Amino acid sequence: MLFIKLWNYLSGYVIIKIVGEYGERLLNQAALQNLYLWDIRRQSGNVLTCKVSVRNFFKLAPLAKKARCRIYIVQRVGLFFIILKLRKRKWFLLGALLFIAAVYLMSSFIWSIEVVCLDEELKLSVADDLRRWGIREGIFKYGIDKELYIDRLMSEYRDLAWAEMEIRGSRLIINLVKRELPPHLEENTPCDIIASKDGIIQEIIPLRGEALVAPGQTVSKGDVLITGRISLGQAEEADESNVLFVHAEGIVRARVWHQKAVKVPLVKLKKVPTGKIRKALVLHFRDHILDLHLGKIDYELYDREILKEVHLLPELMGGFKLSVVEYIEMKTEKEFLGVEKASLEAEAQLLTELEELAKEKEITQRKMEFMLDSDEQAVIGSMIVEVIEDIGQKREIK
Repeated sequence: MLFIKLWNYLSGYVIIKIVGEYGERLLNQAALQNLYLWDIRRQSGNVLTCKVSVRNFFKLAPLAKKARCRIYIVQRVGLFFIILKLRKRKWFLLGALLFIAAVYLMSSFIWSIEVVCLDEELKLSVADDLRRWGIREGIFKYGIDKELYIDRLMSEYRDLAWAEMEIRGSRLIINLVKRELPPHLEENTPCDIIASKDGIIQEIIPLRGEALVAPGQTVSKGDVLITGRISLGQAEEADESNVLFVHAEGIVRARVWHQKAVKVPLVKLKKVPTGKIRKALVLHFRDHILDLHLGKIDYELYDREILKEVHLLPELMGGFKLSVVEYIEMKTEKEFLGVEKASLEAEAQLLTELEELAKEKEITQRKMEFMLDSDEQAVIGSMIVEVIEDIGQKREIK
């Protein structure tokens, strides 16, 4: 319905008044000639009003003469008549078109760049790098590959925990969250090396300072592994005057355990097609989507598939395109996996996590277990992985 109204407005239509005793005869003749009239209303005994397209209006005049009726134009509506009026004012029309083109062109560029970050130093550094990479005021916003620049930021700045780029009108906003890292200590700052997590010492090499633990010893998070307090006298005589404070350095590798768990239900819901399909035309203009399907897509659950896509304007000029879209009605069905199949799926998920862990850690052992949950509705897969990693973390001596 919306599409028909839009088409009528673009092509133009007139609101007419039909005066005569045989107005109904004229309407019947118009229907026989396939002349579409709408919004038909009776104003009085011999007066009817209705709407008709410009093309059909001229076909209606001969029929009115035969039906002994007179037709009066009440109002002209639509883009057709607006253009007709503007043809006499060519310079005004040209100026209006140039103004619209200028507004559209200006809104297609980035005029403000904002980096949002609590760390002022990181904020300034990222802003400088973005400018160096070509992200600056005046850049065409539809040519910005946001994923590319986010990946580049994450690889360049190891202390970034999260980054996001979003475009709001003519503004580019970069949101950054800095990773919480242990405080950096200067070389001349006295410090200890402590355990960042629980584990069993595998290897300890004190490069500066004194080792307080040995291989095979169990340590807890926060325990001092290499101290920066070096006693210059006997242990019983040690006081502040007999202690040398140094910036501890060393390598402390330990056996550490990581636990992972996943839950896979015995009964899963999956989507399957019902066989019902509807097609529609979808008009994309920048971030706006106009669905031109005739009738309502009343599927509660459906998948969309683009069958064909035609770019009415190049992508760099706004992404104005027309797509043929297929709506496929779906329904949910229950799939019973069983304990064995659910266990295999849980194992696959755990192995995926193990692969990710192996990229950063040296894995020495792993153990997996599978069991039903308390309600016997799902399989719980658990995995304990033993890795060798550096657990040393510097802490300032105060």
